[in-house]
Amino acid sequence: MTYPSETITTKQYSTAVAAGGALLVSIVSVAHSFVHIRIGAVGVRNLEVERLNLGEFVQFECADGALYEVRLLSVEGFDTATLLVTRIK
Repeated sequence: MTYPSETITTKQYSTAVAAGGALLVSIVSVAHSFVHIRIGAVGVRNLEVERLNLGEFVQFECADGALYEVRLLSVEGFDTATLLVTRIK
């Protein structure tokens, strides 16, 4: 089974809703080539990633067993990040 991906772009100190409302992705800070993000969902602990470099990804599992990959695609200036969110299970 293939799941859809989506691209989210958000600014530092902001939160984006992804995966049809399943995930909340907060951008804590943006640097030249990396971000500090916090990923959350209802019923599970937040995942704090202090340094996610360009091209790298993290996986996050929701309470219903859905597994997501969140990959940093780009940073613009020092306040905006674009991430690719893909459900992989």
